[in-house]
Amino acid sequence: MFVCAEGLPFWLELKVTKTNRINISSGQIGWNYALHKSGGVSFFLVEVLSSTNLYLFGGEQGRGLKDNGLSISGSGLVVPCLWSGSDWSGLFGTMLDVVGDRVGSGSSSGTKTGRGQDNGENQVLSSLELLTRMSGS
Repeated sequence: MFVCAEGLPFWLELKVTKTNRINISSGQIGWNYALHKSGGVSFFLVEVLSSTNLYLFGGEQGRGLKDNGLSISGSGLVVPCLWSGSDWSGLFGTMLDVVGDRVGSGSSSGTKTGRGQDNGENQVLSSLELLTRMSGS
């Protein structure tokens, strides 16, 4: 799914799993990695059906996700996770912060807007509603 929010463009791969395994094609791995290498931003958003948890990973992590899924080692996931939770709180702000840090702030002043905090603004809620509908949750 292509998303442009607050002037910041990014791609979002929506994945659902019943286990810790994540089905990602070699084409998806290559495309997301190439986008990352060229300065673009993409994410994998993984929903685990056996729980209420969602996990957000950078698009460049596709190979690791295919090989390791949601395996845990030591104190956390084998593949670095950008965000996880069960109530969407902070998810959209995290995505916008990552994109803003990589491609620009999206505002004419070039200053950060405190997006990391989902403070109930209509734009954030509308975007989350869109993501919910697209993922079928």
